[in-house]
Amino acid sequence: MKFTRQSKKLLSALLIISLIFGIFAGTAPVSAEDMESLKARQQKLSEDIEANEKKLSELGEAQSQTEEYLAIYDEKMHAQEELVDSLNAQAAAYELQAEDFENQIADTEVKVDEGIEAFRKRLRAMYMSQSSSLASVLTGSTSFYDILVSMEFIERVAKRDDDLINGLNEQIAGLDEKKTALSEVQAELDNTIQIAELEKQRLYATYDKHAETLAANKALIDDYTARGTELEEQSKQVEADIEAFIIAEQKRLEEERLAREAEAERLRQEALAAGNKYEKDTSKDYISYSNTGFVWPVPSVHNTTDGYGNRWIVEEQQSDFHKGLDITKPGCKGAEIIASAGGTIIQAGNNSNGYGNCVIIDHGNSISTLYAHMSETAVSVGEVVNQGETIGYIGNTGNSYGYHLHFEVRVRGQHTDPLNYVSP
Repeated sequence: MKFTRQSKKLLSALLIISLIFGIFAGTAPVSAEDMESLKARQQKLSEDIEANEKKLSELGEAQSQTEEYLAIYDEKMHAQEELVDSLNAQAAAYELQAEDFENQIADTEVKVDEGIEAFRKRLRAMYMSQSSSLASVLTGSTSFYDILVSMEFIERVAKRDDDLINGLNEQIAGLDEKKTALSEVQAELDNTIQIAELEKQRLYATYDKHAETLAANKALIDDYTARGTELEEQSKQVEADIEAFIIAEQKRLEEERLAREAEAERLRQEALAAGNKYEKDTSKDYISYSNTGFVWPVPSVHNTTDGYGNRWIVEEQQSDFHKGLDITKPGCKGAEIIASAGGTIIQAGNNSNGYGNCVIIDHGNSISTLYAHMSETAVSVGEVVNQGETIGYIGNTGNSYGYHLHFEVRVRGQHTDPLNYVSP
C-alpha cells in the first residue's frame, strides 16, 4: 500500500484529532424519533397557544371576566406550561447526548493513550532490529506525531501494518462527522435553553395577568388600604413571637440531642464493660440540611410573585417588608408542599398569627424553614421528616390574598433571603 504526501499529512493530523476527541463507538441516549416527537409536540403547542391568543383578542379585554374568556385563557396557560415542559425535556435530552459524547471522549482518550504507548514500544523494537535510516527518523523527531509525518517512517509502518493503518483510517474517517454532530447537539442545547427561558417569561406574564392573580393583588391592596397600620403592627409582634419560638425550640431540641448522645454513650460504655454489643437507637435521627442541601418546596409550581425584601403597596404609597417567597400560579390550590430539607417538625397547625395553617421545620445548626397559608398540614409536631416528604398543601388560610405558599428560611430565628438556599 502506498501513501501520497497529502494522505500522510491527513493521517497524522487526524491521529492528533483522535487523541483529543476519541473514537466514538456508542449511540446517543435519545433516539432521533424521540427527539422528533418532542419537536412535533413543541410545534403543536405553539400553534395551540397562537390560536388561543387569537380567540382572546377577538373576545377583547372587556370580556376578561366572562367564563368563555377565562376558559380560553386557562387553555393558553396550560399549553404554555406544557410547552415549557416540552422544551425542558428537549434540553435534558440534548444534555444527555452531550454527556454521552463527553464520556465516549474520555474513554477513548485512555484507549488512544494505551495505543500510542504500544506503538512506542513496537517502534523501539523496530529500531533495534532495522537500519540506521529509521534510527535517524526516531532520534530526529520531537514527538510521536513528528514521526508520523515522516515519509520514510510511514512507508515502513505501512508495509508491515496495512491492516492496522486501514483500521485507523476507517476510525478517523468518521471523526469529523462525530465532531460536527457534537457541535450541533451543543448548539441545539443552547438554542433550546434560550427558547425555554423566553417561553417561561411569557408564561409568567400570563400568570400575572390571570384574573385569579389580579384578584389576589387587589385583595392585598384593599386590605392594606383599610388597615395598613394595624397590619404593620401585627406583623412586628408576630415576627417577635416567631423568632422567640424558633430559638426556644431549637435550644430545646439541641439539649435533647445532647442528652440522647450522653445516654447513648453511657449505654455503650456499659455494654462494652459487660462484653455486649451496643446498637444505637437512630429513630430520632434525621437527614440534616448540611448533608442534602435545600430543594424547592413546591415541585409543581416554580413561579414566584412577591420575593424577599421590601414590596410596594400602591394604594398606601408605602413599603412592606416581605420575609419570604410567595410561590404561586393560577390553579395551584392543593398543590403538594414538600420538606425543603430533613428535620424535626416544631410547629404544625394554625396559631392564629396570620400565617394560617403553618409548618416550621428545624434542620439543626440553627437553620429552620417556615411554610405558611396551607389548606391543611400533613405532619405533626415532633415528627421527623426527610427531604422531599409531603408536609402539606397550598391553601389560602390566615392573612392570605389568594392561594399560594409563603416560604421562609430562618437562621437563629431571624428571616433571611430564601433564594440563598433554594432556586426555582
